[in-house]
Amino acid sequence: MRVFLFCLLGLILLVGACGESKEAAMEKEIEKATGADADVDISKDGMKVKGKTEEGEFALTSGEDTEIPEDFPDDVYVYKPSKTIMAMQVPEGHSVTLMTKDDISKVVDTYKSKMEAKGWTDEGMMSMGNGRMLTYKKDGRMTGVNMASTDQGVQINVTTGKE
Repeated sequence: MRVFLFCLLGLILLVGACGESKEAAMEKEIEKATGADADVDISKDGMKVKGKTEEGEFALTSGEDTEIPEDFPDDVYVYKPSKTIMAMQVPEGHSVTLMTKDDISKVVDTYKSKMEAKGWTDEGMMSMGNGRMLTYKKDGRMTGVNMASTDQGVQINVTTGKE
């Protein structure tokens, strides 16, 4: 799952090739990198990518209208208050990116208490400069919570799926 997630996330940074729309260029790159058919829609409000692989369907949304997917596991905590800036669904799991104005230490403490309250086992924390990474396990699943302080606040990336 992680390789697919990183490939797909990397492709959203792709700049359109000469003579092609950004959408067409991204569709070709996604197909080349993953073997998946994909539809890409880029507008002033954000981007939507949908596609299908042999393993199943995937979707990525970013921009102003981004919401937590309806099938996002309800036992994985979504930080509040926050704004969802990216959401991705793949056959093996989900990844969401959130932004909050709260301090990173408050975000860390909240995740530690909320995830454990939802039955997740804390597998450890790593500090890296202005970032933190938390890892949790539960019922054959894994969740990683990566946080980084930015000029706009704390960006939180929550990735959850099968181990």
